Amino acid sequence: MKAKPDCIVCVFRQALGAARLACDNPAQHLRVMQEVARWVAQTDLERTPASLSRPLYATVTGITGNPDPYHAIKAESNRIALELLPSIRARIAASPDPLQTAIHAAAAGNLIDLGIGHAFDIAKDIPAMLDQPFKRNAIEEFRKELGPGRKLVYLGDNAGEIVFDIPLVEAILKTGTTVTFTVKSGPIINDATLEDARAVGLTDMVPVIGTGSNDIGVDWTRVSGEFLDAVRQADVLVSKGHGNFETCNERPENFYFLLKAKCAMVADALNVRLGDLVFAHPSHPRA
Repeated sequence: MKAKPDCIVCVFRQALGAARLACDNPAQHLRVMQEVARWVAQTDLERTPASLSRPLYATVTGITGNPDPYHAIKAESNRIALELLPSIRARIAASPDPLQTAIHAAAAGNLIDLGIGHAFDIAKDIPAMLDQPFKRNAIEEFRKELGPGRKLVYLGDNAGEIVFDIPLVEAILKTGTTVTFTVKSGPIINDATLEDARAVGLTDMVPVIGTGSNDIGVDWTRVSGEFLDAVRQADVLVSKGHGNFETCNERPENFYFLLKAKCAMVADALNVRLGDLVFAHPSHPRA
């Protein structure tokens, strides 16, 4: 997915938000914005929105000295999500289609996104979203992908959100499919890292590996050999969230994209409306 002029506006908004979170020094906030402006003036749109945004976070860290401005928020997101997990599991257990409900819960978890800059309340909004229908839903294609001997790689997205991926991972494992879960190899926005995966118990369930970098989504020029091997060996991949969609939607692998469309650019690329829930696959007709 290629960036559009609208994405430049988003870069500046993200830069200011990250700078203010990283420190309370207005002079440093201004320096961040000036450095980002210089970089944006020299760039082009022949890149993904994720790669367009990535340098601003390095700028924030370089100027403020804070390598992980979102650390405390990530921990709090994990805590709140874990408190909701028993009720989500109960709803899935009572469902006539547990796999579909688990997919729904995972999609609802994609509401947790600090890069987009939208307001949300985890405890209130996630349960409510379980009643929101999908605009695109490739579940029947997905069911056929699962079974004994099949290998699935699950590209995780944000802290807190990964808690709502747990029931879907559990449902996939019940089919006999093996799962490898991936997280970022370093802090970037509120994306989940190995620290978060351990905190929520994912590492006790399945192998969890890093992508090899702390890029937004996946920078395929910077991935680790371990990550690339897992992708190459996978029969099917689940990609959570915007950044992963932006950097994987033109890949040849067998990707299913699971997310809430939270910006107009991604919604347009998926041919859905802003706010829609999506479980999309190339074989499934566009909405």
